[in-house]
Amino acid sequence: MNSFPSTPVIWKRSTKAKRITLRIEPVDGNIVLTLPPRATQAQAMAFLQEHGEWVAKALASLPPKTLLKAGHSIPIEGQLAPIIHEPEAKRGCWLDDEGLHVSGAAEHTERRVRDFLHKLASKRLNNSVRHYSGAMQLFPKRVDLRDVRSRWGSCTREGRIMLSWRLVFTPPHIRDYVVIHELAHLEHFNHSPAFWTLVERFCTKGASGRLAAERWLRNNGTALLRIA
Repeated sequence: MNSFPSTPVIWKRSTKAKRITLRIEPVDGNIVLTLPPRATQAQAMAFLQEHGEWVAKALASLPPKTLLKAGHSIPIEGQLAPIIHEPEAKRGCWLDDEGLHVSGAAEHTERRVRDFLHKLASKRLNNSVRHYSGAMQLFPKRVDLRDVRSRWGSCTREGRIMLSWRLVFTPPHIRDYVVIHELAHLEHFNHSPAFWTLVERFCTKGASGRLAAERWLRNNGTALLRIA
């Protein structure tokens, strides 16, 4: 029996899994149980009960969700911006020192904010890819922006790069780190010492360096995933 009746449990069976694993999906706060081929649901539920205290703490520690509506604030390129509804304006969405302004009827605010963020993400991320591709002399065959729930970026052996549009929420040096990381995979499709040497050659140092960027994403990533 699930000790967290209000929390959905998602079952996943994996041929690669060697043991039962448990995690909390950050966007919806679901409990995800991954089972190896021969494990039973009864064994998985027993595993969940055994780790009930950990699950309770993990669920309680999830940041609150942020809605794309007036009265909420969202980080845009690392700077917190309140969403301000301007019902009489005719300008769509625009960003200034006061915040992110949204014109028109209130029921369209969320869609307009999301559209604005997607367009800004596309512009900033593609500019970053072009800049670092030239600097590193590594050119992807294709760049896609997606709304993923785990990875901030990925690269295929065919040379396609995927980036999360939610990187628009991060400070520019964090966004650029993810771009550099994925471009480096075009030369080293692994995480070998040669790969990290290439990444660190193009990352800024100190507080904006590779290790600091990874730490920032670990500390802040869940909150960004929970922005509607």
